[in-house]
Amino acid sequence: MVKHISIHQIDTASLSCEPLLERTANGELLCVCQCGGVREPDPENRVYVFHSRDEGKTWSKKESIYPEDGQAVYCTELTVDGEEITAYLTVHSGRFLDWKCFMMKSFDNGYTWKNFGAPPFFPEYTFMRARLTTSDGRILLPYQTYPVTKEEHDRVMREYEDKSVTRTKTPYCESGVLESRDQGRSYEKHEACRMDLSDGWIWSEPTLAELSDGRIAMLLRQNGGVLCRCDSENGGRTWGEVYLTDIPNPANKPRLFMLDGGRIALIHTPNSSKRYPLQLWISDDDMKTWKYQTTLVDFPGAYSYTDGFYENGHIKFVIEHNRHTILYFDVELEK
Repeated sequence: MVKHISIHQIDTASLSCEPLLERTANGELLCVCQCGGVREPDPENRVYVFHSRDEGKTWSKKESIYPEDGQAVYCTELTVDGEEITAYLTVHSGRFLDWKCFMMKSFDNGYTWKNFGAPPFFPEYTFMRARLTTSDGRILLPYQTYPVTKEEHDRVMREYEDKSVTRTKTPYCESGVLESRDQGRSYEKHEACRMDLSDGWIWSEPTLAELSDGRIAMLLRQNGGVLCRCDSENGGRTWGEVYLTDIPNPANKPRLFMLDGGRIALIHTPNSSKRYPLQLWISDDDMKTWKYQTTLVDFPGAYSYTDGFYENGHIKFVIEHNRHTILYFDVELEK
C-alpha cells in the first residue's frame, strides 16, 4: 500500500524534539518544534518554527515563536484555519510545576506571532492535542489535564530540589475533547476518562479517529506496554470506560490519521519497551483490525512524537529521532 517514502532532515541539535506539522494558506509547510537546552523539560527549552517552500526538501532557519522572558516553552498542537494559525503553548520555569497555557496566533503564514491568552477552559496544567474535524463539520480538540492544587505546588517547592510536577500527589490525568459546532468560535468541554496516577505519572497524549457510523475512538498512551482506548457513541459528547488494547506501545505518543474511503492510519512504534521500529498500520474496518502493517524505518533509535496530516494520497508527518533530530516524512500511498 505504500508506494514511495521521502525523508528529509529539518533540524538537529543538542535538543530537537516533539515536532508539529501543518500546511499554511500560502502552500508552505510549517513545522513547530522544541529546541534549546540538552533535555526536556529544562529552563532553556524554547519553541521554534521552520518553513519549507519545496515540499519538505529544504527548511528555513529556526525562528522563535514566543517572546524571550527566561521561561521554558513547549508546544503540543498546531492548527490552521485559513489565514489563522494557532500554536497551543505551555510556559513554565523548567519542570512544569508552574505550567501556564497560551495560544500564540499568526496571520501571516507563521512568520510573526501574537499571544491571545489561554485556550478555552484551560489556563494551566493542560496539553491540547491533534484536532479532528468530523464528517458533519464539528471540531474536536482533545486535551489532557492535571488537577494540580496550590497546596501540592507549594509542598513540592518546599520539599524537592528538582521541583517537578511529577512530584505532586495529583490523583489523575483527565483526557477529553473540546467540541465546537461553530468553526471554533465557541467550545463545550466533554470529559472522556480519568487515568489513575498513583502508580506513576501518565502523559496520555490522546489521538482521535471518526468511525464510519459517527462514533469517535480515542487512543491514549500509558505506562503498561500497550495503548489504551476510549470510545464515544455520540460523536464525542459522552464516553465509555477506558480500556487496554492489544496494540503494543512503549509509553510513546500514538497518532491517528483519517484517510480516504473510511480508512484509518496509525503511525507508532509497536514495541512494548523500545521506540522503534517506526510502523504504519492501516485499518479498513473501523479499527477492529489493522490488516496492513509496514515498517517505515527500522534503523535503531527512539522515534517519538509523530504529527502531521493527510492530503491527496500522502501522509506527511514529522517525528523526532533520539531527541536530537527532526525528520520530515512524505509517505505516498497506492491508490
